[in-house]
Amino acid sequence: MQRRWLLRKVMRHTLDSPVESWPHFDGAILAGVSRDVFEYTRTQCKHVILCSGTANPTESPVVRLDDQAAGRCAAEHLIECRLERFSFYGVQNSSPLQTGRETGFRQTIEQRGLQFIECPLSRPSSQDWLTHMHRPRLRQWLRDVPKPIGIMAFDDSVAHDLADACVEEDIGVPEQVAIIGVNNDDLLCEGAWPPLSSVNPDYSRVGYTAAAMLEKLLAGEELEPENRLIEFAPTGVVQRQSTTLLAIGDPDLALALRFIREHACDPCSVHDVLRVVPVGRRWLERQFVAQLGRTPHDEITRIRVDTAKRMLADPNASMGTIASRSGFCDVKNLYVTFRKTTGMTPGVYRKSLTVGN
Repeated sequence: MQRRWLLRKVMRHTLDSPVESWPHFDGAILAGVSRDVFEYTRTQCKHVILCSGTANPTESPVVRLDDQAAGRCAAEHLIECRLERFSFYGVQNSSPLQTGRETGFRQTIEQRGLQFIECPLSRPSSQDWLTHMHRPRLRQWLRDVPKPIGIMAFDDSVAHDLADACVEEDIGVPEQVAIIGVNNDDLLCEGAWPPLSSVNPDYSRVGYTAAAMLEKLLAGEELEPENRLIEFAPTGVVQRQSTTLLAIGDPDLALALRFIREHACDPCSVHDVLRVVPVGRRWLERQFVAQLGRTPHDEITRIRVDTAKRMLADPNASMGTIASRSGFCDVKNLYVTFRKTTGMTPGVYRKSLTVGN
C-alpha cells in the first residue's frame, strides 16, 4: 500500500501559527514535539505514532530508542578504554529519557566495581546555549574532577558543549577526559574538537517501524497492548577521536599523545614531539609500545590515514587536497602510505564507501 507522506519540520515547535492553517491527516508520526503540538495533532487525525523517549504508550503507540541500553552501550565502550572513573553529564528535570540513559550507564559502571562520580550540573537550558552562562560552572567542575575520566553526555549536542569546555580549559581529550554522546549526528560529532564518539541509535529502524505500525492502524488493524511500545537497542558505538586513546596516567606520555593528535596533519615528526615533551626518544618509544602497541611514528601515521579516510568520504575533495590536509607531503606519499596501512589505494577505498548506498 502506498500513501502520500507530508514531512513538516515546523511541527517540532509550539503552536505559533493559527491552527486553522494546519492540514488534516489520516495519520501522523511525531518526534521531538511539544505537548500542545501532540494534543492538537490528535484532534486532526485518528492515529498518531510517537518516536520520543518521553512518550507514554498508554496515550499513543510509541517506537523509540532503548535509552537504558544506550547508557549501557556507552559505559561498555568507555570501560574498554581502561578507564576507572566515570560520570554522566546532561540530566535535567528528571525526564525518563535522560534518567534512562544515566541509569543504564551508571548501573553498568557500578556493576563492574568501578567509580561513578556524580556530576552536579544539569543539561544546558535553551538560554544557556545562547549565553554560555553555564560554562564557568562546567569548566570549574572539569578542572576539579579526578582524571583521567570517561564522561557520557546525554546527546551529541551536550557532548559538543563538554568538548568545547575542555578546549577552553586546555584539558586533553581523550587523554584526560574521554567523551561519548548519543545519536551519531555527523555534523555535531565531526564539528567538535576532537571529533566525538557516539552511540548509534540507527533511527532509520525507528522510522521504518513507526511507518509500518501506522500502515497497520490505517488499514483497520488493532494493536495488542504489548505492541504499543517498541524499543530498539543501539547498533553500537561509532568511535572517533574523543575515545580512541586508552586512558593514560603518565603526564608526559599524555602530553605526547595530545601533541600528536593536534599536530600530526600539520605535519609533524617524532622530533617535533620531543621538542615539546621533556623526555628521551628511547623512553618515548618504549612507553608508546607498552601502552598503545605502536611507536610514536605509527601513531602519527594512523592519525593521518584516519584523516584521509574521513576526507575521502567527500566525493568533491581532490587527492591533492586530501594529501595536503592530512599531512602527507604529496599525493604519491598518500597513496603509498594509505595502501601500506589499509591494503587498498585511496581510490578503491573511496569507491567502497558508496557500495550499497
